[in-house]
Amino acid sequence: MIRIITYWYNFVKESILIYKYRKAALSIEKDLEAEGLRVDYLGRIYTVINLPEEVLGQQELLQQSYVLSQLTPITNILLKYGLADSSFPEIIKVEGTASYLIILYPERDYVDGEVFLVNSLITAVVGVVIWAAVKWVPWLWVSNSIQSLYALLPKE
Repeated sequence: MIRIITYWYNFVKESILIYKYRKAALSIEKDLEAEGLRVDYLGRIYTVINLPEEVLGQQELLQQSYVLSQLTPITNILLKYGLADSSFPEIIKVEGTASYLIILYPERDYVDGEVFLVNSLITAVVGVVIWAAVKWVPWLWVSNSIQSLYALLPKE
């Protein structure tokens, strides 16, 4: 039961964070585009980093470390606008090219389609059980029984 309550609390907190991140990213879109970054409708910031020839022949681990080193200017921009703390980089190799796609967005644990549906279903079931208990349990009978027991107690 506690898990359901904490899920909805965290869902609301994370939804607010995603909304604020989107709003901030869209408000600084011009500055980001000047640095070669794009912002999509959802507020994700993305760019493509091309590998130079000397890095292209190296192992994939070295290629990824080169890509991470290229994130420093992007991080400086995000620090300038206060988005660095909530930005999570996703690095995807673009198949058939010598490029990596970098997508920056706030980390999402609770705002996820599957998790949302499962928790909505659990919340609905718990709600129906509570409603049925209130509706069909003879509360009046319980109340009358307690009153009759109270009347049997010795009086001083």
